[in-house]
Amino acid sequence: MIFSIRNHMVLLVPCFLLGLLGISDGYIYVPPKYTGSDFKFWLDNNNGDLTSNGAGILKAKLYADDDRTADGNGTVCDTDNRFTDEAATVICKAMGYKCAENWKLETTSANLPALIDNVECTNTSLPFRRCRYDRIDTCNREISLKCSSRCDYEFSLLDSEGTKSKSKSGLLVASNYNGMRGTVCDDNFDKAAALTICREMGHTCAASWSSRNDMDLEQTYDDSEKKASEQDMPIMLDDVTCSAKGVLQNETFVESCFWKTESDCDHSEDIYLTCGCMLEEFKFSTVDKNNKATTNGKGLLIVESKSESDTELKGTVCDDLFDESSADTICKSMGFACSKSFKSVGERRSAAWGDVQRKYPVVLAEVDCHAQIQGQCSFSTDPICDHSEDILIKCGTEDQCPETPTESF
Repeated sequence: MIFSIRNHMVLLVPCFLLGLLGISDGYIYVPPKYTGSDFKFWLDNNNGDLTSNGAGILKAKLYADDDRTADGNGTVCDTDNRFTDEAATVICKAMGYKCAENWKLETTSANLPALIDNVECTNTSLPFRRCRYDRIDTCNREISLKCSSRCDYEFSLLDSEGTKSKSKSGLLVASNYNGMRGTVCDDNFDKAAALTICREMGHTCAASWSSRNDMDLEQTYDDSEKKASEQDMPIMLDDVTCSAKGVLQNETFVESCFWKTESDCDHSEDIYLTCGCMLEEFKFSTVDKNNKATTNGKGLLIVESKSESDTELKGTVCDDLFDESSADTICKSMGFACSKSFKSVGERRSAAWGDVQRKYPVVLAEVDCHAQIQGQCSFSTDPICDHSEDILIKCGTEDQCPETPTESF
């Protein structure tokens, strides 16, 4: 049975068929119906006046209609929670701005004249006419939007003293065009965000990231009146997400990422970031049960620091997060074409490998490599593992290897 609610087509399916369709909650997604029309957007102070600060209630009208107050104009609604960062960015660009800083839904006490609903945009480089939407007459959920023409941020890492870190690790800090700086919240922060920001700071790879919960920094900085004051750094960015496509195309932070400048975080959620490439810092080898180095790429996986100052960092690799892409990357770094197989030592094989394992500590864990970005592996040098989780690996030559796997973020 098919019927319409709020201009959406809804399909009713008998309950016994939902499992066959892979639907557990009884709801079938139906995309917005319309696309292709040009609209003119503006930001309103909710009293009918245009705002001049790039922030306000989002309003729209058909582009052919030059009268902003004519019938058919109205708010942009979001009945079904379809509006996203991508839609906000596309609309801000349509108004002549470079990016969207913040947006939120606001519920009104009464239904207001509206024009479009449930906006969905999937590509921020395309105009609004390539987005999808529904038409609507009234609604009580309008969008408060803040756009900006100054979207560039500079990133840096601070040590526990609040000074620029001399290593590739530290508290992640963002500085805007006014010189104001603050921390970055971990909400939605992921592999793509870490890699993009590390690249912004001149590094090739991102190694690891976590919430900062053991640093308490107070940092002197200039406020808007250029007066130095000692106070807690604000949280500058929240909900930072970056696109996988942007990462693969080496796009900048502004080109491929979304963020908010209003935060619901506290400083326990600040990002502590480590940049750096695993293969630039470590070299890998294999040994047999007698601790003899093997040349066939088969045996217990051993990792060793390349840095002369860290020669003591030598040991086994834990299986946490270790997968086929990780194994392939490591085998290739040893001169082989791929990984034929890998497994954990486990309890049953510990008797055979125990003597050689006891000669090494477990020094590397959470090795997670990306199949499409050469050398991009996140990792941890603070493993919480025992030797039953050590990796045994078997590398292969070119004629023994399948096609290169693909992976997305």
